[in-house]
Amino acid sequence: MFTQLVFLSSEPNKENEPMDSYFLQTLREICGHMCEMDGVIGSTDPMALYGGLLLRLCRSTSEKDALEEITPWLARDELIVLPLKRRHHTFAGKVGETKLAQPIDVELFVEAGDVHAKVTMTHEFGLFRKSDLLSRGVNEHRLSEWSKLLSKEKPLSSNQHKLLHDAAFTNMRPWVFLDVDVIERINFGSGNNVRFLSVTVPDEKNSGYVR
Repeated sequence: MFTQLVFLSSEPNKENEPMDSYFLQTLREICGHMCEMDGVIGSTDPMALYGGLLLRLCRSTSEKDALEEITPWLARDELIVLPLKRRHHTFAGKVGETKLAQPIDVELFVEAGDVHAKVTMTHEFGLFRKSDLLSRGVNEHRLSEWSKLLSKEKPLSSNQHKLLHDAAFTNMRPWVFLDVDVIERINFGSGNNVRFLSVTVPDEKNSGYVR
């Protein structure tokens, strides 16, 4: 049996208000049902399963890990990889248009007596040319710090977020759009897990048409 649940957030929550409470409640209920299914061996703890899934549903951690992996492969003297703004949240685009955040895909199933999960998280990145950023007025000092990322002299997130908050970066189109999937498979019975990284260059975003 396969069940698909879609949770959408219509508006950003106000500060200090709980987020996605309906989603979290539903996730806890699903974890409870999984642990009670026939064939599950041992005393699998529903809250341990719930907590393990929550750790893997953190977009910022997954994004940071993906950036650290692809930066040495794609970033060179003239190139820089950055996450796209508003990449995590539903937001209003043109009049009458709502752009949805990239979904998180979670599969839960029982195999050989253990509860397994597959979590797929897609991140939208852009490959930018430094010369383009400088011509748009992006702070040159922030770009000069980019080399520290490649040598691990400074945390990745610090430099990335400084550039993202540069006013000149607003509404700037990257040279190449990148879709990066972080895929993790977890066996909650044995505690084993494995992660994969898939990088694609989507045709629909790089042909002049931006979805």
